[in-house]
Amino acid sequence: MHALGDVYDYHNGNQVAGLLDPERKHLANTLDYMKTSTEIVRNKFTGNTTLSIVVTNAKFNKAQLCKIAGLAHDGYARSINPVHTSADGDSIYAVSTGNLEVDKDLAGTLAAEIVSEAILDAVRNAESAYGLPSWKEIGCL
Repeated sequence: MHALGDVYDYHNGNQVAGLLDPERKHLANTLDYMKTSTEIVRNKFTGNTTLSIVVTNAKFNKAQLCKIAGLAHDGYARSINPVHTSADGDSIYAVSTGNLEVDKDLAGTLAAEIVSEAILDAVRNAESAYGLPSWKEIGCL
């Protein structure tokens, strides 16, 4: 799901996914691990990223949709730490499909909440793969 960073439940601040300890049985803290060295890492793992699309049935123009997508990034910041590093390509796109008149700031703020919920939903529904345990196996949520 994500190239770098731990996932947190924005409701309570508990870590629910991310870096594993050396035994791969418990979660560790990516930021604490990063702080152990100031060495420049030239070949960071960049094969994954977090992508989202916000679709609304309201009527917004291109500039308003850019603002909504920008506000929706707050959902990443609430739920992933660290986020937006050079190892990430984190992107959110916003699309308008309707004609309802809605305040763009309200739409963007709600989009951020929905993005955070979608991240939690992805963690809850992930299956173990590549020898890495899912949250169900670790018992995080």
